[in-house]
Amino acid sequence: MPQTVARSIPDRCLHCALRGASLCRLVEAADLPRARPVRLRRIPRNGLVFEQGKQHGTIGMLRRGYLRKERLNRVGRRTVFDLAFPGDIIGELPGHSLSYSLEAATDAEICVFDDRTVRRMMATDGQFRLGLLQATADQLARLQETIWQRGALTCRERILAFLVLSARAMPTTPRPDGSIIVTIELARKDWAAFSNTTVESISRVMSQLSEKGLVKTLAPDRYWIADPAFLARLAGMDPRADCAPPQAAMAARRHNRRDIAA
Repeated sequence: MPQTVARSIPDRCLHCALRGASLCRLVEAADLPRARPVRLRRIPRNGLVFEQGKQHGTIGMLRRGYLRKERLNRVGRRTVFDLAFPGDIIGELPGHSLSYSLEAATDAEICVFDDRTVRRMMATDGQFRLGLLQATADQLARLQETIWQRGALTCRERILAFLVLSARAMPTTPRPDGSIIVTIELARKDWAAFSNTTVESISRVMSQLSEKGLVKTLAPDRYWIADPAFLARLAGMDPRADCAPPQAAMAARRHNRRDIAA
């Protein structure tokens, strides 16, 4: 019986447009002997991906869905401090342990790299190392913005900031009048945990936005946003940037304080 040689990247991944797919293509281009193909792992909503403190030594790319990054503090309280979006690189290099847990906020799919192949690529391919470093740096910049928002923005502004983030990172449908419809698959409790607020506060703010004609709830997971840029200004964020530096965002917040209070 003839042997079938497995490609390092499945055919379905060759034209993937996600950010992290560049690492998949680098593995394929390297054509390493005995390289194993990327493995597709499916995780149901609320399923555990990685456990805090354990050495997993696994690198992957989130292909579909959203993951919540949680940290368990000394008194046993879990804090959601970040989200992973499609295209994000997740996990840790072999020999390293995660300082947080990773759970599926929605049904999710992860393209998991073979551990041995990652070790060989890290040792021999400078472009792969650079790509992994760049992906990590981009995600760190987004996390820094999230940390700043938690400390500098009010409860109302953090809820608005999440809507702005959703409009930039989640599926949207543009409308002819410049408005958009955004699909937010996350449960309200995850939205509240990520924004460091409560489900009741989100409902109250959403009602206020609806009364002003700024945001309307079309379905439990679909929202109409009249003007995403205006919403960003109300949240004290820079509407021109995906991840504005804290100084720029603080300046925008001061400039729009009268709009926020309106």
